[in-house]
Amino acid sequence: MEFSNVKGIAIYGTDCIVDISRGDDDVCRFVSAKEKYFNVQQDNNGLLTVTQKKGNIFYRIIMRRFEFKLILPRHFVGRLRFRNKNGGLYVDGGGFSDVELYTKNGKFEVANISCADFSLKLRNGSAHLKNVTSAADISVKCDNGDIKAENIKASAVTVSCHNAGLSVADIKARKLDCSTNNGTVDANAVDSDAVRLETSNGKITAVCTGARDDYRLSLETTHGAITLDGTPSKTVTDIASSATRRADLRTSNGDIDIRFN
Repeated sequence: MEFSNVKGIAIYGTDCIVDISRGDDDVCRFVSAKEKYFNVQQDNNGLLTVTQKKGNIFYRIIMRRFEFKLILPRHFVGRLRFRNKNGGLYVDGGGFSDVELYTKNGKFEVANISCADFSLKLRNGSAHLKNVTSAADISVKCDNGDIKAENIKASAVTVSCHNAGLSVADIKARKLDCSTNNGTVDANAVDSDAVRLETSNGKITAVCTGARDDYRLSLETTHGAITLDGTPSKTVTDIASSATRRADLRTSNGDIDIRFN
């Protein structure tokens, strides 16, 4: 199925696994061996909506997965909205106006995209972001699942999860806020004016761009050790510091290791 003049994408499903990529021409293509299980419509404003049809429990047990591909036009810069249960979304390449993603019991892999704004919410799954640029904010929230983000650029980056670990690397943002519980926080190559890393029952490891004196630090743990640029330290609070950057790291039942380069 082909569609012209597509200005936005909305996907609604219950067991969908969706692969979104870029084509070499100006039409949007919907490709699926299970096409009959979806309603695919485009309205007068150019919004292409893909909705999984409801079925009885028998056909859902037999089919299990409902896979399809969307091959977007090469110059598409519209909105992407995805709401799903028990599935996954794989996006590779291209620009979007804004991205809003949500699923339960699934998996996200998003790579090589740019957008105006990015929001991802997930329950019981995992999320991996790589080479994502946002003109405004990037927000990633996950319950009971791991989060990994690499080479991220935005005004502000917020990453939070529960009962899992999170890892961020090569982050460039005015503000970085990462939090979890019952898991580790690993932040590497962070270039940010305001860094907040927090967990409980887990270790925090951070490598920040710049020198130690560039930052006003607040480092605190209970039942753990603090290492500052390779040197063991006690609780650190730079109350009177005039440094232009700030890093706040807090945990319980875990160590803190922060370095600068």
